[in-house]
Amino acid sequence: MQLKWKTIVALAIVYAAVVFGWSWVWGLLFIMWTIPALYSGQTHLVEPISRDESPLLFWLIIATWIGLSVFMIADDLLPLLGS
Repeated sequence: MQLKWKTIVALAIVYAAVVFGWSWVWGLLFIMWTIPALYSGQTHLVEPISRDESPLLFWLIIATWIGLSVFMIADDLLPLLGS
């Protein structure tokens, strides 16, 4: 059995984000889901979505993830910059 250390670290970061209320972490996760989807042309929300088979739904998911990324990161970091 191979140790999946990246997944373990990601889970620890998710736990920390929930405990400490770090919205920006969720923004980074959305970016991490968006980039591979753009390269592969396939993503997963509740079920696999292919850019070729369902282009409108694929791009709606991608646009949502990008929008949520910007919102979640800005929600945490903009108040810090204004202080």
